This record gives sequence, C-alpha cells and structure tokens, in this order.
Amino acid sequence: MIEIWKSKLLSTLKTGGVEVVKQLLEQNALKPLTINSIEQATFSENRQEKLKECEELCEIARELGVEAIVVVPGFLREKLDEVRIVKESVDVLKEMSKIAGRFGVRLGFEFLGFSNCSVNKLTVAWEIVRQVNEDNVGLIVDTCHFFSGDSRLEELEEIDARKIVVVHVNDLPKVEDVKDSDRIMPGDGILPLRDFFETLEKIGYDGPVSVELFNQDYWDKPACETTRIAFEKLMRFLH
Repeated sequence: MIEIWKSKLLSTLKTGGVEVVKQLLEQNALKPLTINSIEQATFSENRQEKLKECEELCEIARELGVEAIVVVPGFLREKLDEVRIVKESVDVLKEMSKIAGRFGVRLGFEFLGFSNCSVNKLTVAWEIVRQVNEDNVGLIVDTCHFFSGDSRLEELEEIDARKIVVVHVNDLPKVEDVKDSDRIMPGDGILPLRDFFETLEKIGYDGPVSVELFNQDYWDKPACETTRIAFEKLMRFLH
C-alpha cells in the first residue's frame, strides 16, 4: 500500500491526469491507502474552502480507489480551552464526514504532538472522534506525535481499534522540542516501540502500519533502498 502526498498527487494530476496516477499504482503493484492531507482543517480562516478541498480530494480518492483522507487539526495563535477545541473539531469533522460519505471515503483524524496544535493528545482526539460518531471517521496514531505529545500507552488501551484508520511509525532521538525532520527509522531512536506495538496487539489492531519519515537524509538516498531498510526495521516490531 502507499500513502499519497497531496502536493505530489495534485502536480501529477495537472500534468498527466488520473490515468497516469492509476498506471503508476498498477505498474508498482500498489494499493493507495490514504491521501495525506487536509491541513489546518479546523480553526482555518475559511471553513468553506476546507470543505471544498475535502470534496475535491474525496472525488479523486473515489477515482483512484483510495480508502481514506488524512485530516489534520489546525494550529493556534492563542491558547483555547479544550471545550471549544472539541466543539470546533467535531463540527468540522461532521461536515466533512457527510461529504466523504457521498464518495464512500473514510476520514482519518491525526492529532499532532506539537504544543501549538489544537489537538496534540490522543485522549482529546479520541473524544472528538467519539462525539462525531460516524462510521467513516476514525483516528490516525503516529508514534512521533503520540510520544512527543505526552500521550500514554494506558490511554491507547482505551481506544476502539476498529476506529484506527492507520498507524504511522517512526522513531525519535529525543522527545522534547521535536520537529518533523527529527524522525528516524523504527528502532534507531529512543521510543518504546515494542511496548507500543504490544499495546496495539492487546486492543486487537490488525490494520495498516505506515513508516512515515520527514527527514531529508532519507530523501537523498535511492527510494528502493530507503523502502527496503524501512521494511526490515519495521518488521522487527511486527509479528
């Protein structure tokens, strides 16, 4: 499977159209899992623009056979109370859920562990998804954001595994002041990934696992080499 980066997808569609993307997927025997992502989906300056983007991506997703769209909560300029954050997030996701439902597409809500992100903890993200209460809206759990945002494995034990769309896996050399570019291969850092996967197994999660790295050191290497190494390192944690 593959998670498709939105900007690369849109630039390819402009130059070659949907058929070129379909051919690339077919030639490489890849099933598209997600389109990543609708950013600043909540607390945006223009909610209607975000809903329009959701509709456009869902239409593309249906054409390509993509299962889900990744939805990322907004960053805040000022601190807001949790009640307001949950309400805004639930309202937006309910509207997006209706749109996605017309196209048979799921939404994966991914909390980010950064301090200025409106939703940076698993417990808040799970409360939002529970209140949305739609079959096509679930969670995305990323090890970088999970641990850097101080979420705990005991909290993961309380999640309904059926509501997890995909798990993003990476490692970190530290958990303070984390940037996306700090991500490294699974097992190369300090995160308790074995405990993390044991917890996923405990709650019955058997869905997709995706190595997600925003580290330019890996981009500069041949893609096939990076993919092989990522797979081998990830498999140390999977049964």
